[in-house]
Order: sequence, then structure tokens, then C-alpha cells
Amino acid sequence: MAVTLVGNGQNLFLSAITSGGSQAMLFKINTWGEESFLSTLADVAEGLKRS
Repeated sequence: MAVTLVGNGQNLFLSAITSGGSQAMLFKINTWGEESFLSTLADVAEGLKRS
């Protein structure tokens, strides 16, 4: 996962990009793991937002 955090004054901008190494021919199975990473990051970001 690549995470970028950029600030401009009081504003913060967070970007996260996941990329898996699936070798599947028909179905990419590891997208569940990627979604889990993004969900975890979203939960952390929401927690920081409330602080």
C-alpha cells in the first residue's frame, strides 16, 4: 500500500493506493486483502479526524 499525506494549512489530504500481486488468470482473489487494508486505514483516518 502506498500512502501519501499532504498538508495545506489546516487541511490534510490523504491518498492510499493498494496493489496486489495476484497471479490469477480469471479471478483476482486477493482484492479482499486490499479492501481490508483500505478499511483499516479509513478507520484510523476517521479516528484522527475526530481528535
